[in-house]
Amino acid sequence: MKLASTLSRAGPGSRLRFPGGSQSWRPRSSILVKVVGALIVALLVSSAVTALVTARLTGSVLDRQSRQLVPGHLRVLEAAYQVREDTLTLNMRNLAQLLQARNLTAPSQRAELIGELGRGLSNLGLSALRVVDYRGRELTPPAGAGDALAPGPDLQIGSTYMEASSRLLATTKVPTTYVQAVPVPIGTGPDALVLVGGYEFSDAFALTLRRQIGSLDDVILVAGDRVVASTTADSPDKPPAPTGSDLPRAPARLEVEGSDRLVVYTEVGRADDPLRAALGVVFNDPVAPLHGELARTRLVASIVLSLVALALGLLLFRVLIRPLVALAGTAGRIAGGDNEASFEARGQDEIALLARSLEGMRLELRNKIDLVAQQAAALQESSQRIVAAQDEERSRLARDLHDGIQQQLVVLRMRLGLLEDGAGNDRSGSAAAFEPLGQELDDVIQCLREVTQNLYPSILLDRGLAPALHSYVSRLPVPARFACFPDPFPRLAPEIESGVYFLLAEALTNALKHAGASEMAVDLHFEGDWLVVSVQDDGRGFALEAVGRRGGLLHMQDRVRSFGGTLEIISEPGAGARVVARFPRRPENDEAWWDSSGGSLAAWPEEAAPAAPPS
Repeated sequence: MKLASTLSRAGPGSRLRFPGGSQSWRPRSSILVKVVGALIVALLVSSAVTALVTARLTGSVLDRQSRQLVPGHLRVLEAAYQVREDTLTLNMRNLAQLLQARNLTAPSQRAELIGELGRGLSNLGLSALRVVDYRGRELTPPAGAGDALAPGPDLQIGSTYMEASSRLLATTKVPTTYVQAVPVPIGTGPDALVLVGGYEFSDAFALTLRRQIGSLDDVILVAGDRVVASTTADSPDKPPAPTGSDLPRAPARLEVEGSDRLVVYTEVGRADDPLRAALGVVFNDPVAPLHGELARTRLVASIVLSLVALALGLLLFRVLIRPLVALAGTAGRIAGGDNEASFEARGQDEIALLARSLEGMRLELRNKIDLVAQQAAALQESSQRIVAAQDEERSRLARDLHDGIQQQLVVLRMRLGLLEDGAGNDRSGSAAAFEPLGQELDDVIQCLREVTQNLYPSILLDRGLAPALHSYVSRLPVPARFACFPDPFPRLAPEIESGVYFLLAEALTNALKHAGASEMAVDLHFEGDWLVVSVQDDGRGFALEAVGRRGGLLHMQDRVRSFGGTLEIISEPGAGARVVARFPRRPENDEAWWDSSGGSLAAWPEEAAPAAPPS
């Protein structure tokens, strides 16, 4: 009531002012500015120093590694490829001269030729050794040892067989392999044959090249646009190169196996070779020497930043965090129901302003909550009194009609019956006069019985809620089902029984009058400390948002709310309606229950409380 009086005195143009919330008050110092300023300065300084040191060290190491390693590695690869080519050329010349001297190219010597090629393949360590015609086609029958060469371009260039450099040839193996081959003519003339032999262009050769460059850098062998061999853990299908460009001749930083590495290539073999061969080097992190320096720098920077963060954290905890934790704890106690907890304001900063504002809000909210609670209690009590008065008035009217007018009409009907019996022989006149009057009296008696039943049925007072509902449902003009659990149903407080009875009666009447229901069902059971009642019909249904809460629906809602219960209505057009109401198992502050065997009040024992209904 204090809040109401304050508002009434304040007037419509006034404002509520919380304690400590004066508009002229300003904090003397700002913690936020100091903390944020210190953090920004520390982060900016540490970031600038780290970026400067890292940029200088990384740039110098990259330049030095690129200048020193790349040219040397490429020269080693080219020299190794050339040595292999020279050795292969010399061996092929010697073998061609041997075959020509022994005249093994004649068709009659084909078996001896194949045998000599097999021995040459084994002795020279070749992967493929074939004798073909001047167009590069296999003889019939084929003469060779090792891998068969795939059909390719002619081995003749102009009118002279070239053996100055090796070329890359594909084999017929699946998957395709490649050989570094040298063609050497056997004899002269248009019928001269060509001896082709080569070493395998494989991972073994790539590993040999890696050993010769004397480092852990990886070597890649390229044929055309494919990687045919490499020393990397996961050999890529395509040679690493910048998007949309040829193989880089200068070091390029590319992503290989998930990390940034330097890649560079050198082409080998014939310039007009359709399968251009290239050797590539993938440098294994040329900034590796920088890692140690960076690690030490990061360690020092981390230690410094940790110390700064620790100092700032302690300062924040003392100046900012601890008061905020106290405020949060007070708010938690208030949310848990501790109405005596209060916010303590210390100091003159923003936190103190927040604490004073929260304390003012707490006091005002507590006053409002107390006022609302008082009003709600008074409203509920008045609602219960109104409903109880209505039910009492119904009961009184029913008693008056039953004990007064109805009894008199019964007596009158009995007297008319006696007069009718005493009319004697003149029944044709007297009986004809009395008979309509008796019928009318019967109709009046029946109407009075229905009125008394609707006002307050005597069966509800005498036998309880379940029998009264069963009697009401049995008199409905449409099929209706009634179910209750437990059965027999216990007696409840009189106000609960009457409230439930008249709520269901109104719901059933609405279903018959407005929904056009042809079947209905009434259910009555307990759920914990609540009595749950429901009415289901198969009528036309309605849209809740269109009907709203008015008329009979509002009356039912008021009746349920007067007992502190809830009402739920489920319906949609064409799907019928369901009304579910929950009443407290007994009125508040009432320990008495009606005994199920009679009309006297008795305490309901805990062990006898009915369980929840089966699903």
